Amino acid sequence: MKKYSFIVLCVIMSIPLFAQLSWDIDTLFKQVKPLENDLNGRYQVIVIEPFKMSADDRSYNDGIPLDKEVYEGLAARGLTQWIPPRTKYIPIALALQEAGCQVIFMEGNAFNGPADEHAEGGLHILPEGFERDRHQPAQQPSYPCPLLFSGWHNKAMLLREMLKEYKEAGVIVTAAWLDWEIEPYPGQSQWREAKACSRCQEMFPKGVLDDFDKYYAYILRVRNNLFSTYVAAPFLEYYPNCSVTNWEAVLSSIEDPTPRWSATRTYPPSDLGMFTAANPVAYGNTIWYNYHFKKEYNWPLDEKHMDQLYTSVMLGEISMHQKNSDKLYPEMESIPWVDRYCADNEDPKIPILTRERYREILRHLWLRGSDGMQIFNPVWFPDDPAKMDIVTEEVVDVIEVYDEMLMYKEFLDNGQVMNYEFPTVYGGESFWSGLRIGNKALVRTFSQDIDEHISIRPFAEGNKITLNFKGNKGTTYLLTLLDNKLVNIKEIN
Repeated sequence: MKKYSFIVLCVIMSIPLFAQLSWDIDTLFKQVKPLENDLNGRYQVIVIEPFKMSADDRSYNDGIPLDKEVYEGLAARGLTQWIPPRTKYIPIALALQEAGCQVIFMEGNAFNGPADEHAEGGLHILPEGFERDRHQPAQQPSYPCPLLFSGWHNKAMLLREMLKEYKEAGVIVTAAWLDWEIEPYPGQSQWREAKACSRCQEMFPKGVLDDFDKYYAYILRVRNNLFSTYVAAPFLEYYPNCSVTNWEAVLSSIEDPTPRWSATRTYPPSDLGMFTAANPVAYGNTIWYNYHFKKEYNWPLDEKHMDQLYTSVMLGEISMHQKNSDKLYPEMESIPWVDRYCADNEDPKIPILTRERYREILRHLWLRGSDGMQIFNPVWFPDDPAKMDIVTEEVVDVIEVYDEMLMYKEFLDNGQVMNYEFPTVYGGESFWSGLRIGNKALVRTFSQDIDEHISIRPFAEGNKITLNFKGNKGTTYLLTLLDNKLVNIKEIN
């Protein structure tokens, strides 16, 4: 769950991840071209790395705006600079707003969160001699009791004070897409402590602490309700039209359980309370090798098979969330975190997600209901030029694919997701995604292996059609239903 504690803390403190970053505005603007298609009415993209004029530029850290021309350049490229929800950043918010950038709050947080940070006496009451879990983060010698809410209340009041100042300053907040990966969290070590805590034994409903699966489902419901009451509500009180979500907030149901971002477990049935947006996660994380690369597959460790694995995991969470969303809460937005390279396993023998496949996955994310995107592009290896290039390439790929999809903006704005099925890790199946408006559909197909064609029924009232592949390249089609039976097929690219 604790994605990358070091990185998260750097985001919280608004300091560089490393002393020198080999990216700056001039380099970025040379590689990321202005959008050619209309973005009006849609979200700009945020990027985890703050935009800087040079490696040693501390303007962002100090809450000092960059020149208006810089922010205008970002807006022209479909980008904006996120800011933490703190009054220190009001000058940047006003400068962004004046330059045509959206004001989007984002902030990383980890470990115990409000239950410990904003209240006293909230940690578990443990028996003498209780030994902490060896997997427990060093920053968390003990966890807070999940059912004590005073710290959350205090945090909510601080948020309200902050938002009042933004409102009075004339800032219009477009979104609050937080990255608070904090307690309560349904991990094994958290469950172990809660079971041993004398206070939790009195507070938890009967039987919940006796079984990890029950604890897992119960804590996730509590967590969603805490965020809804003490985080989403304050933002919506001051900015009723604000898009609000948090890290990996997704919908799930008994009929269609949504896989976690790692695809190692599914979510129990859950809703998102007052959140207006979900936050599926689609990361090309090298740790997926540890979780999913099975010896019995008899695969070589190569790009082809790792791409296949990445594809399955990255499409899983957003697809099943969207299926539940369309059925239960069709008004809910989807704002995924995306990245091509997450180095949770630093073994150089593990192939990273290829750039071509990453772009293909991004197209399918848009065609499976994404309303915006957040790019996780931290500097993992500052001394490796090839991997340093990826930091900027992440932005290039997302923006270029976004611009490509904006050619069909009507479908992004108003289309209904047509397909939620995604390939398995081990199967390497061909797959397709699409958005439908009335008798028209925008469809993308992709072959992972040797399939020559794919058969789909894009319209329930129409006939089944066959779409051919060109090698293993993806192809986009504009389909039109004629006379409630025949489908006219127009290949776009």
